[in-house]
Amino acid sequence: MDKEVKSKLRLRMEDGRPGTEDGRPGTGDRRPEMESREDLKLGPRSPVPGLYFILIFAFCLFSFSSLTGCEESLQPFQENEQFHFTIFGYLDAAADTQWVRISPARQEFDMPAVKPDMEVTLENLANGETVVMKDTLLHLGQGFNALNVWSVMNIEPNVSYRLRAKHPYGAESRVTVTVPEEFPTPRLFTLDLPGVETEYHLWIEDLEQLADVQSRWYIRVRTASFEEKRMVAISLKQDVVRNSLGNYSVRLFPDREMEEVKNQIFTASNPETEITFLHHQLYVAAGGPEWNEEIASMDDLLYSLPDSFSNVEDGLGYMVGIVSTLIPFESCYHENGALIACDEEEPFW
Repeated sequence: MDKEVKSKLRLRMEDGRPGTEDGRPGTGDRRPEMESREDLKLGPRSPVPGLYFILIFAFCLFSFSSLTGCEESLQPFQENEQFHFTIFGYLDAAADTQWVRISPARQEFDMPAVKPDMEVTLENLANGETVVMKDTLLHLGQGFNALNVWSVMNIEPNVSYRLRAKHPYGAESRVTVTVPEEFPTPRLFTLDLPGVETEYHLWIEDLEQLADVQSRWYIRVRTASFEEKRMVAISLKQDVVRNSLGNYSVRLFPDREMEEVKNQIFTASNPETEITFLHHQLYVAAGGPEWNEEIASMDDLLYSLPDSFSNVEDGLGYMVGIVSTLIPFESCYHENGALIACDEEEPFW
C-alpha cells in the first residue's frame, strides 16, 4: 500500500439536506466536514448539523491535552483580558450555509452545557449588509460540548467580510477576510495507452492561491445490522506541482485510493463489511489574501494551527475566505477533441 496515500486519508461526512433558515446545511454546502479515523466504528449517524466540523477538533485537543497539559499548550482557551474569543473556520462563496467555530476564550475546550451570552455578526463590507449569526450548541458526549455559529448569508467573490463576536459587557473579537476571485473549472486529463497504467492528471489554472485539493469518494457501508452513506476525502495538496506559468497539476491514483478506503473501513469495523463505491468527485478550493503558506490544507483551519498563528483581533484562531468547486472524476471533450472542463456538480449528498 502506498504510504503517502495512507498518511493523507481523511474522513468526512456531508449532510446534503436543503439549506434553510433553521440551520440545516444545504446541498450546495461544499464544506468538508471531517470525521476522524477513530469514528470509523460505523455507528448510527448523528442528525446534528455541523457535528463533524467540530468533532475532530474535540478529539484531537482532548488527546493532545492529555499528553501535554492544557496549561502549557492550549493557550487559546486560557482566560485572560487580552483575548476574548477563539474563532476558526472559513467563508466559502460556493456554500449556501457558512459554519464557523467560535467560543469565549477559556482554559478548557469543553463548553458549558448552556450557550454563552454573546452576539456574533457577519458584515459585508462592500454594501454594509449585516446579519446576526445563529448558534448551535453541540453535545458531543463524554461531557464535551462545543459551539458553532452559522448563517445563510450570500457570500460573494472579491468581497471582504468582517465577523465580530461580542460579549454583553462590550468586549469583542473580530476578524476580516476577503473571498478570492472565482477560477476556471479544473480539467481532468486521462492518458490511456495500451499496455501501460492509465494516468489521471488534474489541471488547475488561473488560480492565485491554492488552498486545497481533495479526492472525494461517496460510498455505502452495509453490515448485517445496518446500512449508511459516507463521504471519504483524501487530501492531495502535498502532491500538487506548480509550473512556471503559475498553474497547478496533480496526478491521481484512484485504484490505490479505493483500496485504502476499503482497508480503513474494514480495519475499523470487521472484514464482513460491504462497501459500495457510488460516486467520485474532485474538490478544489482557492484561498483569499489571508491564506498563509503555513496552512497545509483546509484541515489546519479546524484543529492544528499553532497557538501563535492568528489573524483575529483581540482574540485567537484563524479565518479565511475561499471559493471552492466540485467536479466529477471524468474527462470531458469538445466535439473537436479538445479537453474541456466538465460541468460542476453539487455534493453527491
